[in-house]
Amino acid sequence: MAEFIRAIIADIHIGERLRPIDQEYAEAIAASMAEMGQISPIMIRKTPAKNKGTTPYTLVAGGYRTTAAKLLGWTEIDAIVVAADQVDAQLLEISENLYRNELNALDRAIFVMKYRELWEEKHGKIKSGRPEKQGNDCPVFSSGRELSERVQERLGIGERTYKYVTQIGQKLDPTLRQAVRGTGAETDQSLLLKLAKLSRDEQVKVAAALRENPDVKPVLQWLKGPQPAVDLQDEIFSKVITLLEKADDATLRRVLDHVGGKRDFSFLEAAE
Repeated sequence: MAEFIRAIIADIHIGERLRPIDQEYAEAIAASMAEMGQISPIMIRKTPAKNKGTTPYTLVAGGYRTTAAKLLGWTEIDAIVVAADQVDAQLLEISENLYRNELNALDRAIFVMKYRELWEEKHGKIKSGRPEKQGNDCPVFSSGRELSERVQERLGIGERTYKYVTQIGQKLDPTLRQAVRGTGAETDQSLLLKLAKLSRDEQVKVAAALRENPDVKPVLQWLKGPQPAVDLQDEIFSKVITLLEKADDATLRRVLDHVGGKRDFSFLEAAE
């Protein structure tokens, strides 16, 4: 059963989070908390007894609120203590972030796939069909619904977007995932999809190139290599032919009259 407490911030171990703290966003949260106070409590769990000598609590969800409280110089923070092991704690962290819907395109893909990995680690591989037919009881998403349906509902996204999210989460190499942090691709789902479709070797090359140039689009262009020069006259001819094939007889006569008025073709008669 959850317990609401006023926790001492120094007693809370933060640990490694699924997404890094954006300092500017944390400062914005701090400004809001300074004006309105803490609206929602963070979530913590008791640190396992085997880790004696560490802080008594470990953060489950609420990294930004905790960081904001520290920026404000607070020594205490409202918290809910939940009974959860390490896997359950990560599931709760992911679920809260999905529910709050404050994730960018990259984090959304990472969180959805991490949730699935943790779910399978705790309950076994997800099979097709309804959860109640598999004997699974999801502690966060309500029973009777497929995991994908619940994620779609909570994020307010459709089946196609969910497909894209999982594709990014599954196929984006960790090296490239880290490299796109702080770039425009982090919030651009279509660009992330392009990156996810690259081979692993290509993704590693892009990751290395992004260290020199954080703009993803020119890096992708560089990966394609130099493009062959296009002959302007060939391009014009091709477009004209395409249009002429759609023209009727009256339009063709108008075209011929126009061309005849623009050019002197007497040299053709001389050639005969």
